Amino acid sequence: MKKIKNIFFVCIFSLIMGAQAIVANAAQLSELQSGIYEISNDVYHEQEIGMNMARTYVDENMTLEKSEGKWYYTVKFSGTNYMENHRISINDELVDTEVVNENSEENTIELKFETDSITPDLEAQIYVDAMGRDVEFGIIPKEETLNLVQAIEEVVEVVEAESTEDTNEETSNEEAEQKSEKSSNKSIFIGIGAVIALAILVLVIRRVKK
Repeated sequence: MKKIKNIFFVCIFSLIMGAQAIVANAAQLSELQSGIYEISNDVYHEQEIGMNMARTYVDENMTLEKSEGKWYYTVKFSGTNYMENHRISINDELVDTEVVNENSEENTIELKFETDSITPDLEAQIYVDAMGRDVEFGIIPKEETLNLVQAIEEVVEVVEAESTEDTNEETSNEEAEQKSEKSSNKSIFIGIGAVIALAILVLVIRRVKK
């Protein structure tokens, strides 16, 4: 029984820590001004040869930008004449990437992908022709090097204002219709009351005459 309780508490603690990490990452991005940023990176591979190869073929600078309320990283790779099938993983899961620039003369390719953190657990997988297999290595954004290159103005507030104005107009129309209905109903009730009162008055007069 004690062991089950311990496992339960460990699970709860893990969930809380995971939730805090997600909130912290979201807060980091939300605190940034909308725009295009430049950020440097380190690379990691368990072997020295892998480290040297990764550093040679991954540009040491990346871009982080906000577009339509979402954040995207763009990483530039060189040596595409020796390598192909570039993929990106975040937290050990492959993510969708978009080729934003490919230069066959300089043998470079730039991949863009969505991120929910300034410093995600980022890894690249590339197929190396000469080795006949994939090579994997980590890419580590250096948050302290983050630098705003170009600010971007958001237009969300204008859209929201227009939407609010339309909503207000709809609400005003509904209120006017409701008032009109209430006024009409009130008139009907007054008319019915007047007819009943008149009928009673006629009956009373007839009885008095008798």
